[in-house]
Amino acid sequence: MYKKKLCFDIDGVICKTIKKNYNSAKPIKKSVDLINQLYKKNYIIIFTARYMGRNNDNISKARAQGYKKTFNQLKKWG
Repeated sequence: MYKKKLCFDIDGVICKTIKKNYNSAKPIKKSVDLINQLYKKNYIIIFTARYMGRNNDNISKARAQGYKKTFNQLKKWG
């Protein structure tokens, strides 16, 4: 069976983030629940530009600064 690939952004879609303060981002429960429901029959891809601006669009630096933190947030939110 073919699975669709569904893409979601983090900030503003999966969570509420104020002024790029990622540490205090709060999950949007409806979004999390919907994505979890869709996950059963689809591939879910999470996109983000977190930490890109403060690292001058350097992907390696942005990943080093924020990947683990962002991964742990998503895990905590379910």
